[in-house]
Amino acid sequence: MCSACLFNDYLKPEKSLYDTLADDKRFTKFVDEIERHNLTFKFKAIKAGTIFAPVNQAFDHDNNDNHSTPEQVLYHVIPVAIKSNEFWDGRLLETEAYSGDLRQFLKVTKTTFKGDIIIGTGVEANRAQVIQADIDASNGVIHSVDNFLPLPVNLDETLALDNDLQDFCDLVNKAHMDQELKNAKGYTIFATKESVFGNDLSDIEKDYLNSKEGCYDLARILKHQISPKIFYTNDFAEGKSKIETVKGSESLAVLIHGNTITVNNIKVIKSNILSANGVIHVLERPLLPKNKDFLNLDTRKVLSAIHATKFGRLLDSNGLGRYLDKDQTDQVTILAPPNDKLDEGNVPKNQMKAWLEYHIVRNRYRPSDLIHGQLLETHSHDDLGDSYYQHIPVTISEPNKLIQFDKSHVLRDPVEIGSNAIIYPIAHRLVLPRNTVNRLPANLELSTFVASLYASDSDKAIEKAHGITLFAPTNKAFTHLGLLAEHLLQPESRKKLEQVVKYHAVRGLFYENSTAEGEHKEETLASDARITLNKTSAGFFIRGHGAADENDRAVIAKVIRTDILTSNGVIHTIDRVQLPENLEVSNHNLLSAEGTIRLLGLLKYGNMPKNVLNGTSKDEPYTILAPSDRAFARTNLSHLSDEKLAKLAKLHVIPLGLPRLDINEIGKKRWWASDNNEHRDIGYTGTEFPSLLSKDIVIVINKNIGGGYSVHIKGSSQDSADILDLGRSSSGGGVLVIDCVLVLPEEARQKRWPWWVIALIVIGIFVVLSLLAICVYYTWKWYASRREGQVSL
Repeated sequence: MCSACLFNDYLKPEKSLYDTLADDKRFTKFVDEIERHNLTFKFKAIKAGTIFAPVNQAFDHDNNDNHSTPEQVLYHVIPVAIKSNEFWDGRLLETEAYSGDLRQFLKVTKTTFKGDIIIGTGVEANRAQVIQADIDASNGVIHSVDNFLPLPVNLDETLALDNDLQDFCDLVNKAHMDQELKNAKGYTIFATKESVFGNDLSDIEKDYLNSKEGCYDLARILKHQISPKIFYTNDFAEGKSKIETVKGSESLAVLIHGNTITVNNIKVIKSNILSANGVIHVLERPLLPKNKDFLNLDTRKVLSAIHATKFGRLLDSNGLGRYLDKDQTDQVTILAPPNDKLDEGNVPKNQMKAWLEYHIVRNRYRPSDLIHGQLLETHSHDDLGDSYYQHIPVTISEPNKLIQFDKSHVLRDPVEIGSNAIIYPIAHRLVLPRNTVNRLPANLELSTFVASLYASDSDKAIEKAHGITLFAPTNKAFTHLGLLAEHLLQPESRKKLEQVVKYHAVRGLFYENSTAEGEHKEETLASDARITLNKTSAGFFIRGHGAADENDRAVIAKVIRTDILTSNGVIHTIDRVQLPENLEVSNHNLLSAEGTIRLLGLLKYGNMPKNVLNGTSKDEPYTILAPSDRAFARTNLSHLSDEKLAKLAKLHVIPLGLPRLDINEIGKKRWWASDNNEHRDIGYTGTEFPSLLSKDIVIVINKNIGGGYSVHIKGSSQDSADILDLGRSSSGGGVLVIDCVLVLPEEARQKRWPWWVIALIVIGIFVVLSLLAICVYYTWKWYASRREGQVSL
């Protein structure tokens, strides 16, 4: 045995580690670094050690060799002698280098196929490959390497060096934790590969954590993945153990089973990435707190997630922060515009609160609760008064079910917050409805009503009213009034026009979908005038004065366009103008508006009852058949005596109310019949009416097959007169304008020819036709003989 020892001593190298380096020209630059940092004595004093010696070429890759430190040189020295066959993949080697009070380590990596030995920190940017292993020395062993390794950097920089940890690194910077990691005195980070959150968090939670306002909660999550002590994998004993986190709220459960390490049942797929002040282990999926409500998303946090913090700040600064508070108990739906689309500068200061509350809907509405055309009640009173709240319309587009509130569409799925609130991110801010008077001119179908509004000076009253429903007649609706519309638009009828206009402004809000079914009377802005609203399965109807019954669509209006929202109410358009009961319009008013001066003159001869022209009492209606002035111009009345003129005047008066005619038919001439199946008094067979002249004289009004209406005297040979226009008076009577003057029965008989005159005319026509036939016959015979060459001499 002594012989063996002597043999080993004889084979043992005589040169020390330092001398071996100094004598080998491959390591001259490394030796220069040792001497430059006055480490020669320290290297010579090594009793046993391992040196990873960079060859000269390694320094050619280092552009900062003049900035190396003594610790960087010592980072290549292991205080024990280790042969290459003692390296295994993942082995940690304690070096002679320190960073502060923390000793630095090297990590050994052995490739699977070639068995190459690589040392470094575990990241690609800080590694060196062993070129020649096991260069023996008297006090240790040298392994030449191809890189002069830099010292490990701090945790914040180490994260940036690994591509798999880029997301974790970005979140660290976003959470303002980079400085904490830089100054840490020994941390262990369990970082997730690639995505820190993965699919374990909802999109809204991720967006919140990535927002500026979410950095505090983001830091809480990241600190849940960090321990305040350094734990290399070889520090964990086989089995289960627990380690505390920087956050401190939950500990982490570490399980070692053979070569497998899990943290909270999540597998470690890459371990021991070394840094100057700690170590990083990479997990295969996110490591999040076990408490699923750890984020405790409230309204303000969700606004941060959808980039609507400006909206939240405006609510707070205008005393409306209660809608965002955690302890608010009212159910609300919040329509939140993004920061870049929220331009509050265009909103007057006195409307700011109402405008903000217009984005807060009363009650909570999920998408499944919304219906196309629905009106949602907001918290904004606007100009409606304290009793009413402004509404906002909902539009749902097919087939994608795209939801739109007013004109702003929803950008993403809504977010529910607890049991009381839901937030819809919308494309841009909502705009409060304009005032009723300002909203009307935008609809060209209402131009006549708008003109009436201003002509009657009713605009100011409607503009100042709070909480009104305006039933606005269309232009076509005014044509149904006929002569009455012409009368109302006369300057001298301004007060009457004001009555009519204000009669269409109902006190209270009656949205089409929220008005109760049935009939009820409501007050209007017209003094002492109530109007009847009737909601049925057939539609929404409005009835003023003058309808014969509840089915009289010649008078009763139907809502044809609903729920045009305004700042002080709502507008519905209707197809008939409604008249208040106290409106006084006489037949004289209607005749004056039409300009039938000749008829007014004729009526003076008739010794008429006063009510025929000027009556407004409903107990004694009269209907006047009024020939136009053009019709009078075609008729010679100069031969008539005063008595006959008086009779002629009475002939044109019907002592009854105005017949129910479809004004749409008047003046029309078609090649086909029109029947809307609406109840009318006048049909194609005609309806008989008495004349004021005599009960024996019957006036017949009938509907023409080709369109329009005509009037004739029963039994008279005179052609019928077409009805050109009509107008209803307050008494229930009115005026029918006709295109010719009706003739007294005796005058019609006088104008008829005797029978013998008619017989002579017929005989004369027969003789002329016979002579014409004979001439044609002989002419043809002469022509035929000429063609055959036989001409009679």
